[in-house]
Amino acid sequence: MFRNCIVVNCKNGIHTRIAAMIVHKASEIKSIYNINLYIKKIDAGEPMAVSMLALVSQKIQNGELIEVSCKEDTLDGQKSVLELCDFITTGLEKNETPISKLDAIIEQNAIANEQILESIPMGILVIDANSYITFMNEYALDLVEKNNEEVLGRPVNEIIPTSELPSVMKLAKKQVGKMQHINNKVVIANRSPIVLDGEIIGAIGVFQDVSELIGMRELNEKFKKILETSHDLICFIDEHRKISYVNPAYEKNFGLKSSDILGKDVNEISPNGYRMKVFNSKKPIENRLYNKNDVAIISTVEPIFIDSYFKGVISISKTVNEIKDIANKLEKSEEELNYYKSELKRHTKLSGNFSNIIGASRSLKDALIIADKASSTTSTVLIRGESGTGKELIAKSIHNNGVRKDKPFVRINCAAIPENLFESEMFGYEKGAFTGAAKSKPGKFNIADGGTIFLDEIGDMPKSMQVKLLRVIQEREFESVGGMLTQTVDVRIIAATNRNLEEMIDTNEFREDLYYRLNVITIPLPPLRKRKEDINLLVENFIDRISTRLNKPVKSIDSECQQFLQSYHWPGNIRELENVIERSINLCDDSIITNKDLPNYITNVEPKNSSLIKIREDGELKKLEEYEKEIITLAMKKYKSYNMAGKALGITHRTVALKCKKYGIEKLFVN
Repeated sequence: MFRNCIVVNCKNGIHTRIAAMIVHKASEIKSIYNINLYIKKIDAGEPMAVSMLALVSQKIQNGELIEVSCKEDTLDGQKSVLELCDFITTGLEKNETPISKLDAIIEQNAIANEQILESIPMGILVIDANSYITFMNEYALDLVEKNNEEVLGRPVNEIIPTSELPSVMKLAKKQVGKMQHINNKVVIANRSPIVLDGEIIGAIGVFQDVSELIGMRELNEKFKKILETSHDLICFIDEHRKISYVNPAYEKNFGLKSSDILGKDVNEISPNGYRMKVFNSKKPIENRLYNKNDVAIISTVEPIFIDSYFKGVISISKTVNEIKDIANKLEKSEEELNYYKSELKRHTKLSGNFSNIIGASRSLKDALIIADKASSTTSTVLIRGESGTGKELIAKSIHNNGVRKDKPFVRINCAAIPENLFESEMFGYEKGAFTGAAKSKPGKFNIADGGTIFLDEIGDMPKSMQVKLLRVIQEREFESVGGMLTQTVDVRIIAATNRNLEEMIDTNEFREDLYYRLNVITIPLPPLRKRKEDINLLVENFIDRISTRLNKPVKSIDSECQQFLQSYHWPGNIRELENVIERSINLCDDSIITNKDLPNYITNVEPKNSSLIKIREDGELKKLEEYEKEIITLAMKKYKSYNMAGKALGITHRTVALKCKKYGIEKLFVN
């Protein structure tokens, strides 16, 4: 390449007439040496082939430094460059006469046209005969996000890979209403060759972003967002076999930039691919599996027809790995759905809050106060109480009143899972982890992620699992059976037990460190025998709920039955009471439950007389001293001291002491 720099010495710069003179001289030089010449301002980007469009568009002023060059570094090339430089510096000086009226009109017209082209709300792009950009208005520059210096003199397909202007010049044919992708925007374009004296000297393209057309902006934005966010690998081929669009997923998967392939002929990139086959046959190909860059791909390729005119091809692909991931997620979702179905069958309704818990006893209220406070935190909770006292009901209420109420509540009965299956139930397993593991299965901790897991009967958990549970509590992570990756999980743990964990620690059956991790907030639930004042309330609730479910007209229970229920010791607690009421409703022939409807093991217990005054068997009252002795005896048996017994009975401790001496009861209870 040979180049030479000169200073322009033209009073009015290189205007239209001077540009015509330079172009004419360059044409003469080419006819002699067969050398193409290029010109640019010294601080401009790429040199532009000498033409009217190129010279006028550069707006070269008097006194500016310009560079004249050719691509050949030969003697003829040097002569060509130097002759044109000499003509510009000396030959033009001989023609420095005032600009003629014709020149003035040309200049005024050029300025007016330039202002019109700049202000028009459409993109305008002009190239010369060598496909170099000679003009782009502000609209076009904004669309490609570049300035004049970055585009003038550059090959048009370098700036806009999808441009069809070179083809328009080659075919000498106009194009109207063509869709085109420019810088991730969809435009509609008209293109035309520029002809002078029967010779094509360039081409012009006029285009507009379709999102600016009335009614199209919202549709275009939605369409663009769908393409950009889709995990599918999407590629458009236009009717000229050029790649006009690839979405971000396509770029990411194949490790390329859209600018590397946009505007390229698909036949050059993949001549034997499915896109070429569909382009040639105009027939779709569906769900074909192949390998590309060592990645297994499944593709569907469809021809695009608009008003019966062929407009190109679209290919939509997925990687096999992604399909496998989706299948695995579907399997996990199916397992979760099956779990929730079973839980729904087990519980017709998840209790909503603490108001659903029946009872007014002081011991129950104390437990509910602690549970209510626990629901406002995410700390671990340990619920302690005998079987049937409602530990799971309390756990659900804590969950439903907390910040995780919209997340899963998952129950694990530690006493019901065989030791060899415990780990897979808790943490899940991978396909092939053991014989019979035909597919992966999520564990209860996976299902409960974000929510609460209720570990019922925690005292029956195998010791081998206790250390793994401790890790989940401390680190919030675990591995599934047969899995290689560590999974993180966010669950709130509520545990429950009817066993004495402290004794189990002493006998080495329960880990002490796990005990302290679980025993953050302890809620002791009283057995039913210690809250007998709640029995009548529970019975009323059970009768109302169970009779409705069984469609039986039972409305209440008689008073003698209530006394039997009050006298029974209820080893099965509330669960046993509910079962007794359900049995009684099934056997009841009337609207009121009577003694005959209760089980024998309850009616065989002599009901305690709820009256304060006991009547003798013959129906007569006892003597006053007998009642006094009985009352003093009960008081001393309960309080073990004269002082406390006196306060309870409303008499002085001296009176109690005298009465005890009188009835011979002081030695039985006073230590």
